[in-house]
Amino acid sequence: LLPNDKAISTISPAVEAARQKFWFYFFAGSGAGGIGISQLPAIFRDASSARSSAGTGHSLGGEALNAGPLLSLYYDNIISVKDVIQAIEKAPNAEFITKRSQSVNYLASKGYIDRRDFIREMVEGKKCNPLASCAVYDAISAGKGDLVSPDVYDEKLAVYRGEGGVGTKFVGDLNGFLAVKVGAFLALVFCLIIDFGFIAKAGIEGFLS
Repeated sequence: LLPNDKAISTISPAVEAARQKFWFYFFAGSGAGGIGISQLPAIFRDASSARSSAGTGHSLGGEALNAGPLLSLYYDNIISVKDVIQAIEKAPNAEFITKRSQSVNYLASKGYIDRRDFIREMVEGKKCNPLASCAVYDAISAGKGDLVSPDVYDEKLAVYRGEGGVGTKFVGDLNGFLAVKVGAFLALVFCLIIDFGFIAKAGIEGFLS
């Protein structure tokens, strides 16, 4: 026992404090990091779904939608202005979608517009371009999830139509959605880097110095 006691006594207070920090950061940071990492699939899910729809369905072609650099970063595809205008014009009202909803979500049963119901009605029912339909829903949702209030849904469609489709309001809402999604991803990655950086620093100071 004496050698071990002697070895322990040679550890400086600074090293001992670093080791305590390491174990604290390790357990606290691992939990927080695990939660953060588990959110990455959810962030990528909608983008992957939209990207996979590119090149499918009918497209009117023509001029590409220009809504800033985040558009190509998130969708990784060109979206036709004509396709977006057609989607806005043909989008059914909230009541129509709710009556035909196949969602099992409780809020959808109360009139909220589920992303999957909207995309299905747009692609299968209205024969609109899938990627443009995704962009329209994204603008309406403002990055707040896969369910939209029926009042918000109808009000935003009315505004978009009043501007002739791709107007200031639509572009602003779509950029707001993109800022939320891209910003959430960057913020999460930054926090994870800081989190694991603290763990690594404390580990080096406590066990390798």
